[in-house]
Amino acid sequence: MIKMLFANFFGKFMTMLFTAFFSVLSIGAGTGKTPPDLPEDFEPVLRFAVCSDIHLSGEEDDVNAKEFREFFTQSYEYSKKSDVYKNLDAVMICGDMTEWGREKEYKMYNKIVSEELKGDTKHLVCMGNHEFIEERETEGINAFDNYKKYVFENVDTHEIINGYHFIGLSYSDKDENYSDEKIDWLKAEIDKAVADTGDKPIFVFQHPHPTLTVYGSINWSEIKISLALKDYPQVINFSGHSHYNASDPRSIHQGRFTAMGTGGITGLEGNVNYIDGNAGTTIPSSSYEIVEADADGNVRIRVFDAFHDMFYPENDYFLPIGEKFYTWGNLKSFDTKPVFAEGEIEGSFGPHGELYISFPAAKGYYDAASYNITVKNSAGKIVFCSSVISRYVRAVEDDMLVDAGVQQEGEYSVKITAVSPYAKIGQTIEGKVTVKAD
Repeated sequence: MIKMLFANFFGKFMTMLFTAFFSVLSIGAGTGKTPPDLPEDFEPVLRFAVCSDIHLSGEEDDVNAKEFREFFTQSYEYSKKSDVYKNLDAVMICGDMTEWGREKEYKMYNKIVSEELKGDTKHLVCMGNHEFIEERETEGINAFDNYKKYVFENVDTHEIINGYHFIGLSYSDKDENYSDEKIDWLKAEIDKAVADTGDKPIFVFQHPHPTLTVYGSINWSEIKISLALKDYPQVINFSGHSHYNASDPRSIHQGRFTAMGTGGITGLEGNVNYIDGNAGTTIPSSSYEIVEADADGNVRIRVFDAFHDMFYPENDYFLPIGEKFYTWGNLKSFDTKPVFAEGEIEGSFGPHGELYISFPAAKGYYDAASYNITVKNSAGKIVFCSSVISRYVRAVEDDMLVDAGVQQEGEYSVKITAVSPYAKIGQTIEGKVTVKAD
């Protein structure tokens, strides 16, 4: 209980700290600015799909292999159904294609890409940390060899597609490091792109988040990337590594440049109040993004729930060239305290005696990001007290289901408080459940 109360306080403190920090980086951006709807005359001249964190095991029937194939299938289907532009010009994979960097995993990756990539669709990819795991004792040299054998000779790439520049950056070595030479290369390539296309977006991608940008960029990030990109407002950056939920409003941020977290093919995670570490979802989940740009440099980013084969309805971002709507301060200014939908708190036993607590989801302006839950037995003793990630990793509205651990049959009192993505403490509901063993 004390830990949860401290976590709530710390979450609020960290949110205030980040708001102040990002506000300095976004001076002039303002708050309360409603993000624009997609104009009716928006006509793409470029479309690409972005994913990360596939973690292939090398087995054909692995769930991640199936989801990766669906990434291609769904992206092509969406493109084909488009009214005005039917091309899928590229697929972008922001690292961690493999689980260990083993040859059999690369072979599976190569097999899927060769079978699923169609027509003139370009294949854009960079190495993540998992591509180095098997070869850490060799200083990463063999890791590069495996990548070059099965993917591309160049681990860092600069492509031009339909007049737009794409720059991909891989790690320098097994220690998940970017050398000074590599950062210098990145900046030099961006300079070339700026000289060519001026203020038009430049798409940069690498595996870790740029530090202090998007959701997950505290622990799962690289400060060198942030520093390298800070002087290039044209950059739209895509990154993975954290697996953090891409439908969270914090997964997009326009500061000195635009950053977008990709979620993950292998499953989504989150963080409760910044200090409890990673919290994996208890339900299957998978996400990626579809990105479109018009001839003038306006960009649309849509977050896709791959598990349910549908877009998240509230994560359709239109980025007019030269404007900023998706800053931390602006998006936070719309945040409200989550309120629970109609429904009851219920309890049931699982097959091994675990007590499951179910309850309706809560929502404010944004879906609740987490819930503080306390369960007491009939004697008033706390038997479960924790903060849990919500089910907003899915595009469909699900009631919550929480495992409160193995318990005895009897009556339990339950108290649940909803918390917003920006740490606003919302409505609290209470109830009693009586459970009996089958």
